Amino acid sequence: MYRFLAGLALFVASALAFAVAPPKGTLVIVGGGGMPRAIMEAFLSASGGRGGVVGIIPTSTSEPDRALKEWQADLEKDGLVFVPLDVRSREDASRPEMLEKARRCTGFWFSGGDQGRVGDQIVGTPLQQVVLDRFAAGACVGGTSAGAAIMSKVMLTGVDRQGKEALTEFGPGAYRTREGMGFLPPGLMVDQHFLRRGRQNRLFSFIMERPDHLGLGIDEATALVVKDGKATVLGERSVMVFDPAGMILNGTSFRDLRIHVLRAGQSIDLTTRKVSQ
Repeated sequence: MYRFLAGLALFVASALAFAVAPPKGTLVIVGGGGMPRAIMEAFLSASGGRGGVVGIIPTSTSEPDRALKEWQADLEKDGLVFVPLDVRSREDASRPEMLEKARRCTGFWFSGGDQGRVGDQIVGTPLQQVVLDRFAAGACVGGTSAGAAIMSKVMLTGVDRQGKEALTEFGPGAYRTREGMGFLPPGLMVDQHFLRRGRQNRLFSFIMERPDHLGLGIDEATALVVKDGKATVLGERSVMVFDPAGMILNGTSFRDLRIHVLRAGQSIDLTTRKVSQ
């Protein structure tokens, strides 16, 4: 109980610090599995529209050259400036020329793949701080699949406690976490490909481990657009919200966990946890 109360006090302090100077930017968090035009337009608009400068960070993907080439074609077609931020090592994320390019950007995109690569190569580097600073000043940050997982301060790694990419485990500590990029306020966790790949076990287990967090499970071809503390659903499928504020936990069992299933146009206030529409 003491550890939970201490953790809760730290969370409240962090949340209050975040509330003093909320970021001016927008998050476009995509659950993977394709990106409908409405989501793309939301990202491009929040990145400044025509004339905007978008940095593409393909670190998660195993095919960074292909990702950069595709994004260059898409951005130039829509009248935005393409900036490759091709980070393949921690040294890259500290290079002055890389940081200078990032400081010019009005938008950033994190590709899908393996979120662990972002953890290894960007978290804790000068590039992370530059992107956080640009987001605070009004830049848009978007990402899909692994690029969605990196949005929260605490990030699911994609493996269970045995290091396996399976979804058979259940209970506190069943799935490994590590530090993410921290664009979302403290106390929020994102999972992706959520309903399509049946990842409820993973988020249930995380909420049992950290009942001070709000869980956001974003399905494929769907996005949460976060601005001024409000998260709005775009796209073709659903976002599941796990709200443990009133949950009573007893070992590996619990009750009174609130669950919402939100569709396009619906929103949730990330501070009050009130759903609208």
